[in-house]
Amino acid sequence: MALCPFSVATPQAVRAALTHADLGVRPPHEPVPTLLLATPAQPLFAALVRMRDDAGHPELKAAISSALASFSDNEIYQLATRVAQSLAPGMLTAEQLTRFSYALPIGVLAELLGVAYQERTVLVDNVLDFVRCIAPGGSEQQMASGAIAAGKLHEWLQAADGPLFIRLCQHIGDRTVAIANAIGLFFQACEGTAGLLGQTLLLMQERHIAAEEGISSVLQHTPPIYSTRRFALRATELGGEPLTIGQAVLISLQTEGESFAFGYGSHRCPGAGWAQAIALSGIHHLLTLKIEPELLAHFRWRVSQNARVPEFFTAEE
Repeated sequence: MALCPFSVATPQAVRAALTHADLGVRPPHEPVPTLLLATPAQPLFAALVRMRDDAGHPELKAAISSALASFSDNEIYQLATRVAQSLAPGMLTAEQLTRFSYALPIGVLAELLGVAYQERTVLVDNVLDFVRCIAPGGSEQQMASGAIAAGKLHEWLQAADGPLFIRLCQHIGDRTVAIANAIGLFFQACEGTAGLLGQTLLLMQERHIAAEEGISSVLQHTPPIYSTRRFALRATELGGEPLTIGQAVLISLQTEGESFAFGYGSHRCPGAGWAQAIALSGIHHLLTLKIEPELLAHFRWRVSQNARVPEFFTAEE
């Protein structure tokens, strides 16, 4: 992937970049990452609405947005509460807390998509592997593992029959594309929601504030997905600076005075309400467990080029 020669980080420049007609989400010479070609991940990647800028993108984005909007934030909160109770019926270790942060959004989606229960024990691992091969910066080994995970996810979604999956099929009108974008929802929800949950826990401990205020503050000041990229589809310019075809632009989603935590423009995340409802429900459940402050004492940031997710661990004595 091309290196980013410069970045944009003011509100005006971010809005300009994210709505620029000559900038796309993929390099024009590499619509699918080379390491994913001839793997199970290739057709999935090509069908993801997040990775498309073609003429079919607006209709596909509207279909997915409509399917997600058919569930209220309260419905998602209540379902997330039940999933949280199942994932963490009792006290957690620091490592289990990290796992919970990733598993909660994945579990909510699995429930609504209709992924069979016998597959859910390994679902989180496969989604995390898939994320590594879709997000920027994956190694050759991570890309290979992610491609294998994509095949497993595709196999499991073939038999999906949950209400969200049914609505995706109805709105999209193509079951194959619906499967790909159902898998894409796992990708989009995983790191962002885990980061929102984990960061909010840390902020609540530091400032002794309510969960709702913590979530709002994280989204405003340290959004879990803090950057994105665009590529020049043709020779053009941005803010008076010339761009050659294929040139990359790194876009900060947190600027002085304004946050773009869920993106902006045609690729704005349609799951903003879902992420906040799931994170809030998860935090409220953890509060009922009365987790000890020591559980949050040690964490490292997930290795990522665009996500800010705290991963908690138990320090060795």
